[in-house]
Formats: sequence, structure tokens, C-alpha cells
Amino acid sequence: MIESWGEDKIFPEIKPLDIEQYLDRRFDEVSGKAANRDLREINTLFNWLIKKKYITENPATSIERYKEESFSKYVPPQEDVNKIMLAANGEEYDILQSIYHTGARAIEIRRLKWEDINFKNRTIKLWTRKRKTGALEADELFINNILYEILDTLYKNRDKHSPYVFPNKSGGRFSKYTMDNIMPKLCERAGVESFGFNAIRHYVASLMVAGNELSLADVQKQMRHKRATTTDTYIKSFQNAETNAANFIERTQNIIPLKQNRKAQNKKNGSIYGSTE
Repeated sequence: MIESWGEDKIFPEIKPLDIEQYLDRRFDEVSGKAANRDLREINTLFNWLIKKKYITENPATSIERYKEESFSKYVPPQEDVNKIMLAANGEEYDILQSIYHTGARAIEIRRLKWEDINFKNRTIKLWTRKRKTGALEADELFINNILYEILDTLYKNRDKHSPYVFPNKSGGRFSKYTMDNIMPKLCERAGVESFGFNAIRHYVASLMVAGNELSLADVQKQMRHKRATTTDTYIKSFQNAETNAANFIERTQNIIPLKQNRKAQNKKNGSIYGSTE
């Protein structure tokens, strides 16, 4: 950004036109959303400079926001979801299934520890920062039969020196880089349009809504959406909400049966967990 204004230009010399020219390029080359994000950061920068008395005016104040195109979340078709499940190796498959049956975000799977799994009560805790305070908070969900079998197998074959359900080779937490590279490679291997872990969340949510078997409260509980204004209105059986949603997801998973799929993957791609039988 500063490079576009010239290294020799000091902040008091920057005019609204300089900023507009930069933002116009961002709009043309990237998107209106990117231009507006940069505009917010520029405003923050110049307001800070004013506070520190380095400058007296914010040259970005008069610049209007750019038009943003409406964004629709990509929901992969069932066929593509099935293909990536079949193309996944043992570890990839377990991560995918964990996300599928919990609606977890990738970072939540990376954070997942064995202390978050209660096999007796069949519950799993997912920790997220997606709250106003930014503090980590846990959401507890029911573990359905498919997810239970996966987690049980993982636990029996776990690295006993690591607290993580999905540890890296040294026993630490999966890096963001490693996690971010799973889906692009997997989609390429499966021969489907590229999509990420979050698209699986969207797919599961669409299944629950389309099934017409769950209340809106059940869906909100499973997806852990805190801003839904109709939560209190639509809750019919709060105690069983997470159980209802988890079991519905299990019933609607239209892929090869779990053991058959894992045996095929162990033979084809190699599984670090071994046989499930």
C-alpha cells in the first residue's frame, strides 16, 4: 500500500487522490470487499497518526465505500462430497468424518484434545474464538455412532505422549499450513471442483435444513450459530437437540459403510491406524 504512494512520500503529503487510485486498483484487480477492507485499515492508520499528532487531517475520511458483490456460500454436491471421502487416506478420512459429523471448523479440529472427548457420555467439546470477547469457549455436541467408531479407533491407536486427537509427527498440534493443504490436494485427487473444510459445514447444514425433520433450534445447536434470533422460539426439546441433529447427520450420510470404506482406504492409500476389525 505504502509502496504504491512512493517511498519518498511522507504521510502529511498523502492526498485523497493517492488513496483513491490505490483503492481503485484493489477494486479492479481483487474485489470491492478487498478495497473496503483496505479503506478501513487506512482510516485506522491515519486516525492513529492524528492521535499521535503526526498529522492533522485524515485524507481518507471523504472516500466512500466500494460496492461489494453479494457472496453466496459454495455448497458442494453430494457426489463431490462422496468422491473426496473415497479418495481420502486414513488420516484424511478421519478428519473429514470428524468435520462432517460435528460441523467443526478446521481450527477446532486442530485444537481437539482427548480431554475434550467423553466416550461414556458420548460428547465432544469444540473450542472456538468466534465470540465477541475473542476468548475460547467450548460447545458440547453429541457423538453419533459413526463418529464414535472413528474416535474409538483413533483413541486405541493414539500417540500416548500427545494430548491431541490429530497430532503432527512430533505430537504437537497440526499446523494451519498442513491443514490448509489437505483439501486442495484431496479435491484434485478426487477430480472435483476445489472446496474447503468450511464447505463441508455448509453441506451438512443444507442437509439438515432440507431434511425437514429437525427444528431450527436443532440445526442452530449443531452448527453452533450464536446470533440466530429465533433460537428461543423454535426450541422444542433443548436437551435432545444435539442428539437429534447428530443422529440425523448419521442417517443421511450416503457413502460406503464405514468399515467397508476404511478397509478400502487401508488397502489403497495406507492407513496409519490399521484395521478397524
